[in-house]
Amino acid sequence: MVESIDYKKLMATTLSKMEVMQARINELETRQSEAIAVVGMACRFPGGINSPEKYWSFCQAGLDAIVEVPKSRWDISKLYSQEPTLGKMNTAYGGFLQENITEFDARFFSISAREASSMDPQQRLLLEVAWE
Repeated sequence: MVESIDYKKLMATTLSKMEVMQARINELETRQSEAIAVVGMACRFPGGINSPEKYWSFCQAGLDAIVEVPKSRWDISKLYSQEPTLGKMNTAYGGFLQENITEFDARFFSISAREASSMDPQQRLLLEVAWE
């Protein structure tokens, strides 16, 4: 025996589901057009740039923050080679965020001195910039 299909009920169910889907689409489209409020910004870039204003001025001036490797970072004479050499680098320049990367107020972030000394400098930097 072949079941008969109630087309009116099927159409009503389909229409109801389409209305739900359309409402969801409308909701998502509304979210996409909502305004975004920037409530804070912080940054660190080579050249001593530690604020969005300094970054903008730096970009407008067309400056370059690439410098010779500071002696406080590493002994470039031990690691530099003009020719590509295994275990050496072929540039003596780079972009460095801070001259003294070890400056970090661990107590401010409730981090022990021992833990802070073992942290990656990028983690310390992230904490500082996120707090700003």
